[in-house]
Amino acid sequence: MKRRHYDAVILGTQLEPLVAAALLAKRGFRVLVLGQGELDASYEIAGRQWPRSPHTFLAAHSPVARRVFAELAMGQVFRRRATAMDPSFQLVMPGLRFDATTDDEAMRRELGREMAEVLRVVDDFHDLALRTQVDLDRILVRDLAWPPETFFERRDFARATAHQSFDRKGGGLHLFGELPQSHPFRLVVRAPGMFASHADPTQLSELAQLRLYLAWWRGAAKIEGGEAWVREALTEKIQTYGGEIRPGAKAARVITKRGSATGVELATSGEAVGANFVIHGGSLESLTRLVPGASLRQLFERYGEPSVRYYRYTLNVEVPAEAVPVGMASDVFAVRDPRRPLVGPNLLRIDVRPPDESERRVLSIEVLLERRAVEEQSNLLDGMRERVLGSLAEVVPFLGRHVLTVDSPHDGRELQDLAERKQIAPERPWLRGMRTMPRVHGFPVPGPLGLSAYPARTSLKRLLFCSAQAVPALGQEGSFLAAASVARLVTKSDRRKERMRRGLWTKAEL
Repeated sequence: MKRRHYDAVILGTQLEPLVAAALLAKRGFRVLVLGQGELDASYEIAGRQWPRSPHTFLAAHSPVARRVFAELAMGQVFRRRATAMDPSFQLVMPGLRFDATTDDEAMRRELGREMAEVLRVVDDFHDLALRTQVDLDRILVRDLAWPPETFFERRDFARATAHQSFDRKGGGLHLFGELPQSHPFRLVVRAPGMFASHADPTQLSELAQLRLYLAWWRGAAKIEGGEAWVREALTEKIQTYGGEIRPGAKAARVITKRGSATGVELATSGEAVGANFVIHGGSLESLTRLVPGASLRQLFERYGEPSVRYYRYTLNVEVPAEAVPVGMASDVFAVRDPRRPLVGPNLLRIDVRPPDESERRVLSIEVLLERRAVEEQSNLLDGMRERVLGSLAEVVPFLGRHVLTVDSPHDGRELQDLAERKQIAPERPWLRGMRTMPRVHGFPVPGPLGLSAYPARTSLKRLLFCSAQAVPALGQEGSFLAAASVARLVTKSDRRKERMRRGLWTKAEL
């Protein structure tokens, strides 16, 4: 029997592969998306949907994201569902509550109230940040490969980045000048970036730190439906443009011939699906399980192998709407002790969700757990709920008497219904536990401008890499950049479709 053939088979349903699939389907390519067993953005227990992690859309002001939404005709629906946050976020620590607002006059009043002694230094920092944003936008708006590999790609990239305020590694900006190391404004910049990036926060270049801070300060938005809606909207676009999605299907291996990917073999049926391109949307570690052992050796020799540095742990806490303090922002970063490392319950990211029909609100709290602590202390997660709640109680007064429900998809424990004084076991416990915690990786070889890690091309021809590890430092913006780069490579392989994409009708839409 003749096997089915596609222009591109995309593995995964995270943001990066879905954006790439939608772009290719829009450009006339026949695409197939396989779910690869990836988890949904939310999970169900006790008859309700709960978020797997906090979600704030941070790429609203990115020229790459705007270009993608324009091409997919998603701009208007996105604007209807997105709400800009003001204040964008809050930093709370002993003796300080700082609101990062988008109103310039209100921001200066806030700085004068909390940090009057360093107002000049902070003004210089913001001037530098805005200038750097303009410089980087001029680069991102161009149709470049991230990171560049071929001679012509490196030449174009070098020309685009030749006259900027930052160096080739994303440094040389001297962000804080003479600001003391212990000053809280450093935490205003650093804390949001620790949760916005897909890379080890200690590895972020100065350029990445500035970009992530500006993404929170100027571009933070809440989307009705959260991450689940974003995935659903992209899935709908793929199907509208003729693409095929099999969320329950999984590729067991990538079929290769003479050093080139020629398709995939499905896990359950053993069916061989042919493809001109295979695009992997998962981690590099999961990619190594799909291809022969030696096939990616050249990639590892050149760029090194990523290593897990942190795990992201999420705790969902349900409280009555009146228990949330007046003036509490939708995103809060709470530092318990600024003298200690910003890991575990010492630094909370709190996502305050809108009240539901029963006037209840869910606080979705995220913390970063060090890899060594998680893997070496077998009982670390057993008491993590109580430790996170202890830190949260310092932000939300009288929390103990208001908590209704507590649950985490990551610690393997049952949902705690404190209002009814009972525990509810999950119906699908295999979708919970430590292995479901998202990982934050460190990358041995920083890419151009300190933003990228791994190229779109792999050691195998026509096997492309499109995941959060491609441009990890920029977080969500990096996800759009990785997807656009992969779509660019596939489109350029077909000259007819490339000419159509550059036609007047496309330019008018963009």
